[in-house]
Amino acid sequence: MESSEEPTSLQSICHLHASELFPKHTHFECEDETLTIPFTLLSGESVVALGRTTDGVLAFSNYRLYLQLSQACYNIPLGLIEQLEVKEIFYLHIGCKDARSLSCAFTTNEHCLEWFKRLHKVTYPRKSIEDIFAFAYYAWSIEEGKDYPRLGKDNSSYITTFNSEVERLKFNLHGTWRLSQINKDYRMCPSYPPQLLVPACISDETLEFVAKFRSSRRIPAVVWRHVNNGAVIARSSQPEVGWLGWRSSEDEDLLKALADACSYDKGESTMVDSPITYSDTGNDTPSAAKKVLIVDARSYTTAVANRARGGGCECPEYYPSCDIQFMNLPNIHSIRKSFHAVRQLCASDADQPNWLSLLEGTRWLQHMSGLLRAAVTVASAIERDGRPVLVHCSDGWDRTPQIVALAQILLDPYYRTMEGFQVLVEREWLDFGHKFADRCGQTIGCDDPNERCPVFLQWLDCVHQLILQFQCSFQMSSAYLVKLAQHTYSQLFGTFLCNTRQERLQLRIRERTFSVWRFLNSTAFVNHLYSPLKNQVLWPSCNVRDLVLWSEVYLGSMESSLGMRDDKQRMTVIDIEGGENEEPQGQMTKTRSYGDLMHAPDHAAYLHRRRSDPSISIEKKFDSLALETETDQMSLKNVNDIKNQTVNETLSETENRTKRGTINQTSNDSPANPSVDSSTDTLIPNNDSVVPVVNREKEAPQTSSRDIVSPWIETGTTTGRIVCSSCNRNHNEGSDVSDTSAPLISRTPSSICPASPTHQDVILDNPDWLDDVDGLPVICCDIQMRIQQIIVEHKLKEEALRKELHTTRLALIKQVCNHNVDTDRIDDIGSLPDSVGSAGEHGESLPSDMSWEAVEELGPAPTLWVPDHAVTRCMGCNTEFWLGRRKHHCRCCGKIFCADCSENSTPLPSEQLYNPVRVCSDCYARLHHHHTNSCLCNARHQNIKTENEIERDSFETTSLQQSIICQRSRKLTLATTKDTCCDNLLQATHQKTQPSVAAATAN
Repeated sequence: MESSEEPTSLQSICHLHASELFPKHTHFECEDETLTIPFTLLSGESVVALGRTTDGVLAFSNYRLYLQLSQACYNIPLGLIEQLEVKEIFYLHIGCKDARSLSCAFTTNEHCLEWFKRLHKVTYPRKSIEDIFAFAYYAWSIEEGKDYPRLGKDNSSYITTFNSEVERLKFNLHGTWRLSQINKDYRMCPSYPPQLLVPACISDETLEFVAKFRSSRRIPAVVWRHVNNGAVIARSSQPEVGWLGWRSSEDEDLLKALADACSYDKGESTMVDSPITYSDTGNDTPSAAKKVLIVDARSYTTAVANRARGGGCECPEYYPSCDIQFMNLPNIHSIRKSFHAVRQLCASDADQPNWLSLLEGTRWLQHMSGLLRAAVTVASAIERDGRPVLVHCSDGWDRTPQIVALAQILLDPYYRTMEGFQVLVEREWLDFGHKFADRCGQTIGCDDPNERCPVFLQWLDCVHQLILQFQCSFQMSSAYLVKLAQHTYSQLFGTFLCNTRQERLQLRIRERTFSVWRFLNSTAFVNHLYSPLKNQVLWPSCNVRDLVLWSEVYLGSMESSLGMRDDKQRMTVIDIEGGENEEPQGQMTKTRSYGDLMHAPDHAAYLHRRRSDPSISIEKKFDSLALETETDQMSLKNVNDIKNQTVNETLSETENRTKRGTINQTSNDSPANPSVDSSTDTLIPNNDSVVPVVNREKEAPQTSSRDIVSPWIETGTTTGRIVCSSCNRNHNEGSDVSDTSAPLISRTPSSICPASPTHQDVILDNPDWLDDVDGLPVICCDIQMRIQQIIVEHKLKEEALRKELHTTRLALIKQVCNHNVDTDRIDDIGSLPDSVGSAGEHGESLPSDMSWEAVEELGPAPTLWVPDHAVTRCMGCNTEFWLGRRKHHCRCCGKIFCADCSENSTPLPSEQLYNPVRVCSDCYARLHHHHTNSCLCNARHQNIKTENEIERDSFETTSLQQSIICQRSRKLTLATTKDTCCDNLLQATHQKTQPSVAAATAN
């Protein structure tokens, strides 16, 4: 009986719904019944509490904290919150893991403490891994059937990716290197991947002894190889030397084998199939073997001090084939202290005269400078010296991946692409066991603050510095790194959960959560300046003066393209001005409008700088989509015929996005519409007409295939989203009107451009418009937006010119055809070679034959030529043609004559031949003496035409016709003179050789 019930029980578990596994909060604490949720909920997201601050609305869900003020909005995932503190009785200070800070004020201390307890409860370490929002988000998205192209699981296989990298880096697996399976079940080292690259002469037994000698059993493993010189990069943890100076012969042999393998496998010239044998004595080691450079990320004193804890560094006496170099990089505790100082500085006043001095005091830039120097040291040893390098710190999972990953980015252009960057992060950070859960504060059950450290964020900052120095060498833009930094802590994706690959496999993270790489693999994060160069090595400047603060992350300056700039001061608290709070309407996000900024009080300098605030002025030099003034009419005329696929090829991938609830109602404080210099009935001003446009789009049939595309279109994140300003815009508080031709263009039906299909995105003027995938503000970069505007405008101009050229060509063809009908124009280009001379084989030519296709045409038929192959005798004197007596067409009647019967030339205006051309004697006499029987002559000429004659093709353009006619006339004039001389010289020869040549002439 139990066995029969067991399958039923298992079946019921397998068919649980998301609503049962991750139930939403049906009721939440609401302090004011008039309040509504100020943002659109994601799948699986539910509001926990909703209330008021002194000047705004505060809400938080199981995913984010949302603070809506009269000036701006904050939208912060709960995973980003690191510090909660009540200061000055009424103020709640929130510090984030990405260095951002915000403060909100309450009317009473009790109210402030109540919200502190609420937030502290939801930000406390989770009791179970399923309590992280990434699982609920995935389950509810699947159950609701939402299909986002940028959401999905990572389908790439570890084995496939690993093998492809081995093949790309051209490791010789037939004698020099081998793939060890010693860690396939994670028993040798739980924090290492299942497959390891080691020298072929090192057995698994040797690796087991090496694991006992290295800290956390993290043995030296090869991760990258220089394709040209064969030098490799390996990584490990520190050796456990201890105070007694322990040594391991197996570890020494492994490092010596690294040098030997690199000397044998010297780049692409090495024979892949040539086996390599090693002798026990080592006498066969080549003399050219270079020493391994051991890069220790610590200082020498720190490395020696670690011997007291059982660690240490390699002794040069025990490793004669190695050189050791110390990088003097600080540990995670120093980095954490420095980062907290950066966060405190970013929360302070922006107008402090000693702000840069305070930034120097944090030593954040100095730490990054040292990290970049270490990476350059590794890259120099590999590229310039051709030496293998082993990198390690204490445990090999913090500073080691920083140095190794940066060095590979400098050396290998593949890792500067989106695909390669994903491969690099997954291998060096995820597979080799960086403790993301501990370092990012995402542990389960308990949390040790001493284990927290923004190691990965610091590495991303270094990559950001490289992008700034080499803007054309990276496929991804700065927005890519900003989003990656946010979702490292957001807990929306499962990519960075847990500490090791083994834990992620055991908890089935990959099967139950979305991957951040699918989200980032979008053209919205593509660097349009990217220019791939093969084998380009980057040599960055590591000086502190060349490094900058990553304000896009630490200050949030890229969260909104319409955000306020640093001309407004920042303080740790918000200076609250009295006044009753306006009630939010519907689910429209209330933000500071242009009108609000224009009438802002003088004390606005004491407010937080809101990155979501709209721009006061839009740069007047911003080009609109409409072409320049002199080409305006042309572009409007031809853009009607530009199809959607042309735009889709230029813009980001089309995404089926849903119309979210944030556009249900408009805000009452919408600013005035900006002027539109050159508008049509398809150009719609912003703000007031946003919602009507949305409603019309919902009701309009999806039948249109054309639209007007604005250069203010952001790719990927919001396909077709129009942005009327960029992030680094200089603001002018004296005007709120844009001088651009068309700041916002909406797809609406019109006589010029029909409406686009309704599945395209809606035009929104909400500066805090949130991405419907992650619910966070859209990341905008003015440089990338401007480049994309140029690309889009260029493509549209190109398409408009192509369409205009096609239309002009059709008009010319039509005009030529009509003119041919009216004037009986003869097109003689097809028989031009035959008229010049018909000495070819068999006396015929392909153009003349093809001219006899029957073509029906209205009106009188033009005079056609007799084909060469149909005549063997002169149609004037009946003399037989041969090699010395050539055939010539009369341009008037079309018959074939010899040179004697067609020696005259005269213009033929009726045939549009205004230069003298060859004609027969009869036609010449008729034309010059004006015979009265011209009609009878034409009839006689027409009767002798054969049944196979046709009208030849008309000219497509008048210019081509005139050129060919002039060329033909010159050739015919020369041919006439030449033929006359030739006939006189060969007359005597003809009488002697006529019997032998007659047969050939007949053919």
